[in-house]
Amino acid sequence: MENNPLGSYRCKPGFAILPRRFVWMPEISKHKFVFSGMKFFSWYTIFFTFSCFCSGQGNLSTEFRIDTSKVTDWLKLAQFHQKNNPAVSLEYAKKAFALSEKLNYKNGIADACIITGTLYLASKDYKAAIESFEMARPILQYLNDEAKLGRVYKSLAEAYASKSFFRQSFDYYREAAVLLKKTNQLKLLNECQDAMANNAVDFGRWRGAVEHYRRSLTLKNNLSDYVGAVNVKSKLSKLFLTLEKYDSALLFNKEVQRSNYAGSDLLTDAVIDEMVILSYLGRQEEAAQAKQNADRQVAEAGNPFHRLKLLVATSGFYMGAKDPVNSKKYFDLAAAKTTEAKSPELAIYGLSLLEEMSNRNGDSATAYRMMKMMDTYKDMFRTENIERISAEIKNYAETGLKEKEIEYLNLVNKLKEEQLSKEEIKQMALLRENILKDSSLANQKLLMKTLETEAGLRSDQLEKQKELSLSLSRENKLKQRMLVNERRNKNLLWLGLGAMTLLGGIIFFQFKKQQKKNRIIKKQSAELEVLNKEIHHRVKNNLQVISSMLDLQSQSLNDDKATAIIKEGIQRVQSMAFIHQNLYQGNSVNGVNMNEYIKMLSNHLFHSYNIRPEKICLHTEIENLSLHTDTAIPLGMILNELISNSLKYAFKNREQGDIWVTVKKTKSELLLRVKDNGIGLPPDFDPENTTSFGYEIIKAFIQKMKARMNIDSINGADIQLIISKFKTAE
Repeated sequence: MENNPLGSYRCKPGFAILPRRFVWMPEISKHKFVFSGMKFFSWYTIFFTFSCFCSGQGNLSTEFRIDTSKVTDWLKLAQFHQKNNPAVSLEYAKKAFALSEKLNYKNGIADACIITGTLYLASKDYKAAIESFEMARPILQYLNDEAKLGRVYKSLAEAYASKSFFRQSFDYYREAAVLLKKTNQLKLLNECQDAMANNAVDFGRWRGAVEHYRRSLTLKNNLSDYVGAVNVKSKLSKLFLTLEKYDSALLFNKEVQRSNYAGSDLLTDAVIDEMVILSYLGRQEEAAQAKQNADRQVAEAGNPFHRLKLLVATSGFYMGAKDPVNSKKYFDLAAAKTTEAKSPELAIYGLSLLEEMSNRNGDSATAYRMMKMMDTYKDMFRTENIERISAEIKNYAETGLKEKEIEYLNLVNKLKEEQLSKEEIKQMALLRENILKDSSLANQKLLMKTLETEAGLRSDQLEKQKELSLSLSRENKLKQRMLVNERRNKNLLWLGLGAMTLLGGIIFFQFKKQQKKNRIIKKQSAELEVLNKEIHHRVKNNLQVISSMLDLQSQSLNDDKATAIIKEGIQRVQSMAFIHQNLYQGNSVNGVNMNEYIKMLSNHLFHSYNIRPEKICLHTEIENLSLHTDTAIPLGMILNELISNSLKYAFKNREQGDIWVTVKKTKSELLLRVKDNGIGLPPDFDPENTTSFGYEIIKAFIQKMKARMNIDSINGADIQLIISKFKTAE
């Protein structure tokens, strides 16, 4: 006997054991029935058995659905009480887990384990939380539920991090990041990147932290988390300062100061860091201006941490200005403020800044002395925390003891109430017994009256039998008339069936005829689609031939300007060739997938201008749109001109840069945006009066598509086209 997933069992032929039911099933193939009576009985038994089996299976599947819906309801209740009433939530999760395990319902087991692990994680029972998540992990791997598995990996990483197992935590964060990115859970992916970056900072892996913070910054921009983005920029600035990459540190520092989402503390910190960075770059005049701003900002904020940091930064400023007297003066002031600090946290913060400053200045003895003092304050801070935690544990234990006493008294009261209720039940039972005795006497009296009336009923019954014989004779006559009517109706029924059969034959003939026509139409449609794709393929090949011919022609020219013009013409021809390539490779004969098309076009342009991806990064935000060729061709030509201009002119004398391309639909309009962080457009640039052929092409297509063009050249070139006349593929 072996288990069946439906809850029943398979055994030897002849019997089927179903829940709450045993059915005998004869093996018909092994017996030959001789008598017609036995044959009738056998077929009747088979029919009855099959009906019972189907009924049992139906009841079984219905019960399974009811039980799984109960599991779902319990899981919903557990999620509902998860924040406000964790104890109730845990009870519902345990109920759902027990029933799911009984049913072998894997989705229910996994969800119950996830909720249980989350509750244990919130209550800081990290061992129980890890056990629950580890139980859910293989089930989710078996179900191939990557979305939930990514969240479980993230929760495991948090639990291990809370237990200070940072290596296991980092490994789980890394696996979680892969699955969360694959399932597009960007908010959780962002949290993973932040956690891995903080982990790398704690272990002194500055370069790894920079990479994780960069990914986090990209995710925060996509999620419109501008407050989080400015915090990450501040951390990147500090990391680059630690790595002595002062240009990058200054770049991110400036972005923090320009942001509208930076708080007052963050801005004050950024102003102080700007002074330090400029001092290390040797730009003393700018550093002096930054020092004035920092003095004013710190005075307004009144934060002791900022005042201490400003003293250390001022010492570094004078060291960069080759003024060792003032540098030592402010260093000593910072050291005095640190030793006078009543807060261990402030003292540790100041000593860490002084140690870093001493290391930068090459004063290893002072750096060692600062580090030793910092260890002393850390011991004081640790002792204060231990005393505070001990007091909290003692208060918690006393509170728990009082709760246990209250619970014991409640149980005693409940026991007394149950005893009183049992006595009341006994009294009610005695009352019911007396009532039953009274009712039995009344029933005996009624029986005597019934016997007396029975004699009268017998006489009435004889008279009714006579009336019954008369009614039977009338009924026989009525049956004869009904037989005659039944024969007539049967003949009419056969005639109707014949007519319906004839009508059905005619309908079937017409249906087959229509099917034949549909096949011909479908075949012609498929041939037409193949023909259209072949035409687009040949047009694309012809454009490729033109492009190749122009390329060969340009190689024979000695004039660089003419060669550049022909190269631009090649790129414009190639942009149209990509349109036709997308048409014959796609599913639609008149629709262009803009996401694929823009990727092909940008890759071609980067290759044509020999641009390395690590030098200039292309960022795209393109909706999954399928545009008609009437819109896609002008749009491709405009994109070709804008991206080419950015690649040719925006990053002259620069090592790195970024280009952003955005195509998305907003209400009834289409937005095309090409932005770079290069040198920007010339101050005297006027798109209406320019003689550039590229901008002539752009203006012509803008008029055709009834578009509006906005140009911004503050931080690089930012060109936006809002297109009101566009067509999507049918």
